[in-house]
Amino acid sequence: MTLHLKTISKACIVFLFLISCSKDIVEYSVEAPPVDNALGLKDYAIAKGKYIGNLMRDGMFDNAQVNGGATDNILKSEYNAIVLGNKMKMSNLLRNRPQDPFNIKISDINTSNIDLFVAYADKHQMRKRGHVMIWYKQIPSWLEAEAPNWTAQQVYDFSKSYILALSSYCAGKIDEWDVLNEAIISTGFRGSTWYDIVNTQANEEGVIGFYSYFAKLFSWANQGDTNAALFYNDYNIEPFGTSKNNFMRNFVKKLKSEYAAPIDGVGLQAHFKIDQVTPSFITKIGQTIDDLGAAGFTANITELDIRICSGDAGTVADQKSAYKGIISTAFSKENCNTVLIWGSSDNDSWINTHYEGCGQATPHDSNYNKKPAYFGILEALKEL
Repeated sequence: MTLHLKTISKACIVFLFLISCSKDIVEYSVEAPPVDNALGLKDYAIAKGKYIGNLMRDGMFDNAQVNGGATDNILKSEYNAIVLGNKMKMSNLLRNRPQDPFNIKISDINTSNIDLFVAYADKHQMRKRGHVMIWYKQIPSWLEAEAPNWTAQQVYDFSKSYILALSSYCAGKIDEWDVLNEAIISTGFRGSTWYDIVNTQANEEGVIGFYSYFAKLFSWANQGDTNAALFYNDYNIEPFGTSKNNFMRNFVKKLKSEYAAPIDGVGLQAHFKIDQVTPSFITKIGQTIDDLGAAGFTANITELDIRICSGDAGTVADQKSAYKGIISTAFSKENCNTVLIWGSSDNDSWINTHYEGCGQATPHDSNYNKKPAYFGILEALKEL
């Protein structure tokens, strides 16, 4: 056992002296432990003015002591930012059809989900990310059935009243929001969504088009809470110069400059495969962050995981380098203040059920032990 001299009482020191004055005992009794044993990733992030965070999955949300408390221990000891996986998506917040879906009230929203999340995060002094206001997926069944038959004005009324009710209830509780999630594809806006109607029909004011509608989403969110940071969030937009990256950057810039949308940032989801994350790939992520920064946007990494699949050349050592490279690059930019990892441990990762033959995507293994990836993150934070 390693002992701290400053914590040993005078009586104990005398006792040790009486037992033996051997050099071995004296040296052993005053040896200081490694500093890292007492600190988590968050402590290094806080010292550098950054947020390193993770995901609270449904299992832990429903039971804080799931996995014998191991997940809770990882989250509260390692991270100073947090996001929910599913519990603040519309399918959970608006599960029951409101009496009037075009005039939604706070009482129509399942605020208990929000309250539990906020209480946990506040208890452990974590930055809170709201995920997500408007997304074409994971919507309640009643909306999926009814929305295709709505008019454009009804889509506007539903969206406005929902966002205003949600954002106003969360005012002062949620630090940043994904207002809109995954609305684009490689060369344009995603089709076959429940809000396609606004692009084919005008509302009562004669307004038509995705840009006008998406800009309003951010205006309504800002109206409900003027202090929360508001983000567009998507995947496969990270490396600079791809077709989807180019469209995303033009999209958010146009929202801000031509439609006066109060959009603060872009969330780069960052779901990667190990062989994909080369040094040049990481450099291109940095270019995207720089380009967005030049246009006045925050660019945060919001759902980072790096999976290893059967047949990949990359190893866990490569994964360590990949995590370190991404976090070093992101946090070297003034307009990136947060990196969120999508899964507290390998047995708590969505990768296992969505990508056959893939796994090992997070910084902790399935037994909740720190992997090389963890130490890559740690090194990146120390070296900032």
